[in-house]
Amino acid sequence: MNRRTQLLWALCCVGLMSVWVSAQTTNLLPMGGFESGKPSLYSAEQGAGAVLTWATDQMHSGTRSLKIAKASTGAASRWVSGNNVRYWVENIPKAVDIKIGAWVKTSGVNTSPATADAKWQVKFAFYDTNMVIIGAPVALDVDQSVATRDWYADTNGVASLQLPKDAYKLIISAEAGANATGTVWFDDFIFIGRAGAWAGQNWNGFVDADSGWQYWIAPVGGNDGETYFPGSGVVDGVARTGTSSLKISAPAGHPSGELVWFTETVPVTAGKAYVLSSWVKTSQIRKDSVFNAESQLGYTVTWHSKAFSDGGGWNEFAGADYRFTLKDTATDWTQYSTIFTAPVGATHVSVRARSWHIWSGVSWWDDFALRGLEALTTGVEEQKLPPTASATPTEYALAQNYPNPFNPATVIEFSLPAEGPVRLDVFNVLGQKVATLVDEVKSAGTWKVRWNAANSSGRTLASGLYFYHLTAPGVMITKRMVLLK
Repeated sequence: MNRRTQLLWALCCVGLMSVWVSAQTTNLLPMGGFESGKPSLYSAEQGAGAVLTWATDQMHSGTRSLKIAKASTGAASRWVSGNNVRYWVENIPKAVDIKIGAWVKTSGVNTSPATADAKWQVKFAFYDTNMVIIGAPVALDVDQSVATRDWYADTNGVASLQLPKDAYKLIISAEAGANATGTVWFDDFIFIGRAGAWAGQNWNGFVDADSGWQYWIAPVGGNDGETYFPGSGVVDGVARTGTSSLKISAPAGHPSGELVWFTETVPVTAGKAYVLSSWVKTSQIRKDSVFNAESQLGYTVTWHSKAFSDGGGWNEFAGADYRFTLKDTATDWTQYSTIFTAPVGATHVSVRARSWHIWSGVSWWDDFALRGLEALTTGVEEQKLPPTASATPTEYALAQNYPNPFNPATVIEFSLPAEGPVRLDVFNVLGQKVATLVDEVKSAGTWKVRWNAANSSGRTLASGLYFYHLTAPGVMITKRMVLLK
């Protein structure tokens, strides 16, 4: 089977549209393969005599933990977070009774520490709008009454933490004092308002996200150190390329809730077309998670008016969902892709891998890519038919072209529930735009466009697989067609 035949076979076998983009095109997602070997947000400050690892040998609920193995005294070591006031969280409000802590496991630690330098601790430091620390860091002492203890939740007491003013920066650290020894694993950091009060979001509290990625995890974002998705996170040993992938594990019968993994924002150009793709492997999927739209896997594309920054917020203003069409309860590595166009006002985009509310099964994700599509030229020979006389549609729709396969021409029908700007583009399997059939404001109704398979120069295109892509306010739909001669 030659390369082109293999490509066409892959394109015909996926649920969402799959496209191949030239290897020379830059991937805008630098951590699409989950191979950084570093946890999102946390960094290691390793003193002499200590080894700090993003560990896979012990974990409380996910796939990794923050490990400090310290054989000698003399220097402190710690894992320390970046600012936890980030993304769509503006601040940590004052006067909220906040429960803080982490799940901790110890092995061979020094017992009954007589000084602060001999302690293992989890610390939370808060800063005001001027980045001045609010009081002293709140420190929780790890249990050192025994040398070895299995996982337990180390948390503060009721009403022991209520900030006197709003905080705009939070630094969390897991620390070994200069004279502490032994091995400690830290996982599932806790940061949640008591009695249902909002206290902000604890980002990467499960420490399972790769650098450049983040998540929201049910039931409450992971703030309480609990999850409906045990075993989810970056894993080694299962990968399409490299050594690592992102695992989403949702046990059958789990309460309704989502697991959403998202990237940092990356720059885009308004009006330009992009292709988002990744490879997904699945196992143990319940039947209703194959056929039920509320039980599926897919992407969300989120548009931003500026780049994310700790001080500047998330700046999200629009987005769209793309659900996969899964073929069976288990599949080998399959590429899922979709094409979208950056709307007016978009300067950046973030992308999300997600399982919808009641999806059940195991999935692995690898080799995410976001690439700009190369447009050949603008304008093509076309013939448009007038709107049909049918009643005004109630939703946006893009019908399958007819005939299909076709030669020498085909008709594409689409429906609009309201007047607005509409684009109908055609792409080849290289991800290149070969024709723009519609690019104007159109009234509500059902429209038909006849395309004679010619490019902008009036030359008839070669036989093969093509994709037609409808863009309307808040909607992007793609279907495939085949030109045969």
